[in-house]
Amino acid sequence: MQATVHPIRLMTPFPVGAVNVFLLREDPVTLVDVGPKTPESWEMLEHELREAGCRWRDIQYVVITHPHVDHYGLLPRVLEASGAKALAHPDALRRIRTPRLAAEEEMRYFQGFLVSAGVPEEIRGLIADHQRTLQDYVDGADEVGELAEGRRAELGGRIWSVVDTPGHSSGHLSLFHEKTGDLIAGDHLLPHISSNAVLEPPKEPGGERRRSLLVYMESLKRVAAMPVRTVYPGHGEVFTGAAELVESRLQGYERRCDQLLGWLREGPATVYDLVKRMFPRLSRDNWFLAVSEITGHLDVLEVRGQARIEERKGVWYYRADSSSGVARSAIRVAR
Repeated sequence: MQATVHPIRLMTPFPVGAVNVFLLREDPVTLVDVGPKTPESWEMLEHELREAGCRWRDIQYVVITHPHVDHYGLLPRVLEASGAKALAHPDALRRIRTPRLAAEEEMRYFQGFLVSAGVPEEIRGLIADHQRTLQDYVDGADEVGELAEGRRAELGGRIWSVVDTPGHSSGHLSLFHEKTGDLIAGDHLLPHISSNAVLEPPKEPGGERRRSLLVYMESLKRVAAMPVRTVYPGHGEVFTGAAELVESRLQGYERRCDQLLGWLREGPATVYDLVKRMFPRLSRDNWFLAVSEITGHLDVLEVRGQARIEERKGVWYYRADSSSGVARSAIRVAR
């Protein structure tokens, strides 16, 4: 019998609301994502597994789609209860194994980045405090195996293809079942909101920062070209029409790029200037996401030759540059 993908919704303390965990019921029984480290999420997960007729010892594998705390915070506790083997993308392992160390190193990098982006000290402090608070919702897990791009994995009675889907996060993977067209997508493609292409530091110290939105746009195009029928997202309802949704998302990015370019034609601006103009009222939880959003679109404009950076006293000022450019369809960015 074909495996059933059974959605489990867990509440989170984050603005995004509930997170989806997926139980693949057939042997080897598999759990995809586990939710944040909160008592409420743990109790709900235990309850939903019982309702589905699944005992902890039945679970043989736990797959983590990406290393954000709302998706893997409970991992050590789930592994202890089940004895299951954990699997994740190779680029996610460092954050999953040592989340606090990784977060501290990322914060050190981004304090300098935020200065260059024109973000004032008070806001930089709010961002740092929020990033530290997120670590309350996760514990590290030592024993996590690799699930790499191109691998075919037997999980929940099906053979799934592992698809590399970076952009929202490095180390983001999706699972695709070719016969049914099922895609377990994590936060790569969500039905009601556009996933933020979150800023991340260079993969290697001193290296070049990954341009997250450009990477994400290419990942979206890749998934749109696949014969996907049903998407099981990390948040929101199960849905169909992946290619159409991707097209809508890409059009939205183009509109935002056009809006930012129009503002830059009025005069040079910092990332912070543009964040305030685009999002005039932000909570502490959303400042870093807003900086990621604006920086990502400026990266697109810069790569296309439509904007350029001038540095003044350590602060970047973006200005429109219509002297050169490339066609939108010609952009290809290595992952």
